[in-house]
Amino acid sequence: MRSAEAPLARVNSGLEQLRHDIHALVEGAARHPHTRPHLVEIHHQLRLLGQHLNTALAAPTEPVLPEEKP
Repeated sequence: MRSAEAPLARVNSGLEQLRHDIHALVEGAARHPHTRPHLVEIHHQLRLLGQHLNTALAAPTEPVLPEEKP
């Protein structure tokens, strides 16, 4: 699965950076309450991504074989 390795590495790297960026925003929001709408928007986008991943994980991973006829 070489084709999946590069995107996976980019996603992992991006998630690590995103984690740091969100941490900084959350800390900043404690000092600057006017940034709360930005956090709400980020939360919404992350929930949509989570829903997308949950849908993909719920999909069958093995091909469904046709039923044998008696």
